[in-house]
Amino acid sequence: SEYAYSYMNGQLQMEGKRNFANIGFITGVAEQNLQHFISNSPWSAQGVIQQVQAEIAATPGLERGGVLILDESADAKAGMKSAGSGRQYNGRLGKVDMSQVGTFLAYANGSVWTWVDGELYLPEHWFTPGMAELREKLGIPAERKFETKIELGWKMIQRTHANDLPFEAICCDDFYGQSSDFRAEMNAADFIYMADVPHNTQV
Repeated sequence: SEYAYSYMNGQLQMEGKRNFANIGFITGVAEQNLQHFISNSPWSAQGVIQQVQAEIAATPGLERGGVLILDESADAKAGMKSAGSGRQYNGRLGKVDMSQVGTFLAYANGSVWTWVDGELYLPEHWFTPGMAELREKLGIPAERKFETKIELGWKMIQRTHANDLPFEAICCDDFYGQSSDFRAEMNAADFIYMADVPHNTQV
């Protein structure tokens, strides 16, 4: 089968594509109901994220040792009609292609690994006057402004810290580690970080 399931820590885990059909199968919820909930129902993504962070903070044994992992993930797209799509680097493909990119913050502590925040990256051209109608059609908030992936990452780290999620360090690859401004912000906040830094970067 293309999809496999396994048990980890007493929980059934999905191994394969994370789409509505498979999520519906493992949760026992009809695919159409899931599609409607995610696409049409009014719900707060930040509310869900804050709940996940609160549950981690309240879990015994996770008070120490946790790390945040800042990274991005890209999905290939066929055209420009998906929010944030454009020709940009897709790490999964290893090249620049038409893609949609999300910047994500994960939490790891022993056997606990979970996603704790995320922001859709919107390339700068999405904020030109010619894209205004498409932004509105796709529901992109009018107050949303262009932010780099590094700025989105720092915003998520600050949000997570403000929500009292306990972590001892921040990890990231050289895309983020090469930014002197980003490293300076983490230093100023007294956060321990472990970042890849290109060998020709002055620190």
